[in-house]
Amino acid sequence: MIDPTLDRPAPSPAPGLRPRLRAGAFARTAGALLAAALLLSGCGGGPPKARLEEQQQQREFAARGYAPSGEAVTVQSLAWRLRGDDVRLSLALPAGAADVASPRPVVLYLPGLGESENAGLVWRRAWAAAGYAVLSLQPLDDDAMAWSSDLARSAEFTELGRRHYAEAQMRRRLARLDELLAEAQRLGRQGETPWRALDWSRTAVAGYELGAQLALALAGERQTDGAMLTLKTVRPVAAIVISPQLFATPDPARYRDVAVPVLGLTGPDDSDVLQLVRDLAWRQAPFAAMPPGRGWLLSANEVRHAAFGGNEPRPEDAERERKRIQAAEDQAQSQPQGRRGGGRGQRGQDAPVRMAPVPPIPDYRQRHAQQLGLIAAQQVSVAFLDREVKRSETARAWLAGPAQAWMGRVGSLSSSR
Repeated sequence: MIDPTLDRPAPSPAPGLRPRLRAGAFARTAGALLAAALLLSGCGGGPPKARLEEQQQQREFAARGYAPSGEAVTVQSLAWRLRGDDVRLSLALPAGAADVASPRPVVLYLPGLGESENAGLVWRRAWAAAGYAVLSLQPLDDDAMAWSSDLARSAEFTELGRRHYAEAQMRRRLARLDELLAEAQRLGRQGETPWRALDWSRTAVAGYELGAQLALALAGERQTDGAMLTLKTVRPVAAIVISPQLFATPDPARYRDVAVPVLGLTGPDDSDVLQLVRDLAWRQAPFAAMPPGRGWLLSANEVRHAAFGGNEPRPEDAERERKRIQAAEDQAQSQPQGRRGGGRGQRGQDAPVRMAPVPPIPDYRQRHAQQLGLIAAQQVSVAFLDREVKRSETARAWLAGPAQAWMGRVGSLSSSR
């Protein structure tokens, strides 16, 4: 049981992290989603005309895609004390969800290695705007603190990955998750806000990296000993697996009994900086091995691994990046080209001009392509949730054909057959 005095919203987030209001069709909310995505990729500077043209292209691309109603979103930080331990959770809800008679379907979001409950905000806002209650938590503190561990400080990243991705650690994570979900459900049964607004009978699980490992296991992936892991508190009806970390060639037999539909989000540029996944094809292999119609895979072109995490930088970091980019562009435009004067080293001639180092200028073409890929991933993931959790025929029809036609070369959507 938790100490009820600790189950309260945290102080209001910084201005750059406040939830953006969404109203009307998704096409009218594309600007808010686009602003979050642009902040994610750090496109704060650059030639204004080029940036404005790219933003307009991205808004138009979003407007032509899947268009559920967009609701205003609130994000609450919650603190519990459960059996003597401090627990932190983040809950994204459609605004006013706690006041309606009909509870909202749930998306349980599990962050990546070294991430807190505040991770994945780009994904969580998109799903909450589509009408879902999105609960984010990192079940184990040592997973959240992985990058400040002794192994990380000594650059023993292979061993770090081996420990945190071990099946024994995943079982610990699963047990702790069950405890936390049981408490959330108990509070909901007692009619406490905001937990009464969650409909646990319609739950999907989603995760990035480390969280993707558990999400895939809960969907029905067999472990190396043949076991299948389940939660006691909830039975997910669908799973979203973002950038799964697979460290060897996947055995297709492990995915033949997957029980619920699974959407994988990855791409040909989804390479983590530590190079723990040696072959990017490993990330895609599980979905093709799933039973017909159970495995869905969106391969989003030019979306890099960090961007798949769905994190927004702090406002001060975004401003620092904007200034750095602007300084790089200003210096590049004013940098002397070549040398003044004629022959090299001749008497009476000016000495060669020393070239100052030019800070790197972002690859705007790649960033623009990445934004399109992220928009595609957001909209496809919302349609997938609507199809599997809300049983929407509109979403089913869109995913069956128009989705790929809309994306074009931005990405490709396939399903197991």
